[in-house]
Amino acid sequence: MSRFAPLSWLRLKGLASAYRYRGPCSDHFDGERFFNHPPLPERSREDFKRWRQERKNHLPRWHWQPGLERPCRPVAEAGEDEIRVTLVNHSTFLIQLPGLNLLTDPIWSERASPFTFAGPKRFHPPGVALDALPRIDAVLLSHNHYDHCDVWTLRQLGRRFPNMKLFTGLGNRRLCRDAGVRVVEELDWWQQAELGGRRLTFVPARHWGARSLWDRRCALWGGFVLETSLGKIYFAGDTGFGDDFAKLRQRFGPMAVSLLPIGAFRPQWFMRDFHMGPDEALEAHRQLGSQRSLACHFGCFSLADDGQFEPQQRLEAAREARGIDSEAFIVPTPGETLRYSRRSLSGEPELAL
Repeated sequence: MSRFAPLSWLRLKGLASAYRYRGPCSDHFDGERFFNHPPLPERSREDFKRWRQERKNHLPRWHWQPGLERPCRPVAEAGEDEIRVTLVNHSTFLIQLPGLNLLTDPIWSERASPFTFAGPKRFHPPGVALDALPRIDAVLLSHNHYDHCDVWTLRQLGRRFPNMKLFTGLGNRRLCRDAGVRVVEELDWWQQAELGGRRLTFVPARHWGARSLWDRRCALWGGFVLETSLGKIYFAGDTGFGDDFAKLRQRFGPMAVSLLPIGAFRPQWFMRDFHMGPDEALEAHRQLGSQRSLACHFGCFSLADDGQFEPQQRLEAAREARGIDSEAFIVPTPGETLRYSRRSLSGEPELAL
């Protein structure tokens, strides 16, 4: 695993100008920057100082976790009438449908950073090795933060799968093309595309995008809804809690499978506007009418002040307190594959062998 080419601050500033969306104004783009509905409060320099000061004596220690004893070898593709979902790490899932294999926010690098020597470092290996991947037909890229948009990984995928398509928000095409992905389709919120005979919609999220200090909110962020014969699959990307989940339910109906972030939520006073915690993820699960939800954005990179196992443990406790079935919202292990059939989406999910 590795590695971004070394970048200087000067080069980062130049790239920030190059990777900036230019297009007509809309209800969430003012001609220079994108914004949320309602707008998120901007964090001040004093907010950052307060956070850094508070965490000095309270930052939990994380420790390396070994991977699976038996490497995960995904099947070539899903069988008829089934959905297979495998957690790789963080927000990276392998989603397999009949005739279609997808990756979400792929990252196999050692660090979620523009640098090889600094930045958040992983605390467990990927649950699926790059060399073990089946054919990849498409990538769903939610936004351009380094823990979701990993240039080194995109370069490896582009070399292995030259016919792979990548779907992402406005303003991210050039970055992905420069990483070696040949076919990149940019989407605005609520814009649709065709993917393997299925309808894909890019949907709003409460977050932001940036690759440097100079390009905050200059490229669009969001999630994806993929409509399949077994129901809708929702990948939230990175998001705070808001009314988007209720709107998605109204527009699409209940979700069959939802991939929802639960981590990087502490301190809540600082993170809650753009990162959900476990309790909020459970409420999102309810508002979406999701038959099955899987947790993501936990346990791989220490991005905030959560304990290494805090999001997972808190989700399980909150789920029990609400009387929600343990299989309704699962915390998957990296490398674990969940198989969903028409029957299991109304009953118990089946672990793939």
